[in-house]
Amino acid sequence: MGQTKLRWIFGILLVIAGFLLFMKVKKIAFSFAAGAVIAYLLSPMVNWLEKKGLRRRWAIALIFLWIVVLLAVLFLLLLPTFYLELGRLSVVLPERLEVIYHYVQTGKSVYPQNILPEELSRLMDKKLIQGQSYLTGWLEKVMENIPALLSSIGLMVLSPILAIYFLTDWRKIADGVLMLVPGRMREQWHKVLQEIDYVIKRYIQGNMIDAVIVGLLIGIGIKLIGMEYALIIGIICGITNLIPYFGPILGGIPSILLGLSRSPLMAVKVTLVIFIVQQLDSNLINPRLMSNKIGLHPLWVVFALLAGGEIGGLLGMLFAVPLAAVLRIIIRNIYYYLIAPRDLKSTKN
Repeated sequence: MGQTKLRWIFGILLVIAGFLLFMKVKKIAFSFAAGAVIAYLLSPMVNWLEKKGLRRRWAIALIFLWIVVLLAVLFLLLLPTFYLELGRLSVVLPERLEVIYHYVQTGKSVYPQNILPEELSRLMDKKLIQGQSYLTGWLEKVMENIPALLSSIGLMVLSPILAIYFLTDWRKIADGVLMLVPGRMREQWHKVLQEIDYVIKRYIQGNMIDAVIVGLLIGIGIKLIGMEYALIIGIICGITNLIPYFGPILGGIPSILLGLSRSPLMAVKVTLVIFIVQQLDSNLINPRLMSNKIGLHPLWVVFALLAGGEIGGLLGMLFAVPLAAVLRIIIRNIYYYLIAPRDLKSTKN
């Protein structure tokens, strides 16, 4: 049996063994996976500090010191406010939803009944009632799970500690992974991994910075117009802004409805704040951060988002675009290697 076949057999067995082990120790494996992701995202900053003359260990220590200080400030300043806003919202939400329902019923009574079919009108009423029950139940679950989340802080602390170890030996780990690939394919695999690495880092880091800026600007704007729950609205709009195209709509609808539950004028103000910030983001902030480096056609981005939403809901939409970009790179290189090796040689040259 040739050495190449032995490598493939060993690699397949390793993947199967790793999957079986992961299923047995999910919680611990999640901490290791989270640590690897943290290390992966922080590695460019560590490399940059190394180039500036700092030793790798000191660069890692400096970055984690800044992260600890930042998290401490965020927890001390924002967590109590967030918890209080959630508590107030869970109490008043049924009343606010009743106000929105009243506006909808008033709007329906203003126009002639024949504009909307009777079946569609009944369906709208049913969905409003279902939405009220869902939101109320969701908020209650969030309030119940926050203490449980804080009590499991041990697992949350473990991931950054593991990330330090990953960062310290990141180059050795990367070289070890490449050693599993046959020698004649190693150079091409290295180029593929470099391309994937560039796309993911560019997309994730750019989008995270963009989401923080958008959430912060919307939160400040909501506070300035006198609307309560500015922190919650800012967080919702920031997280949903990670989703291309659909994100501003997904974040804007609940925010505007919260404003409408107070008054129609407040809903207009909230809409204006979100619209102005989104215009700034789409025309100024996002182009500078992203520069369209994902390499996907807008149609494929929309398809990936819809497919991700169908498979995994909101979480699926958050990861759909980077996964689609990675799949595009892998499929393109497999095509070149299996079907058009001459094109592959020409791209190398």
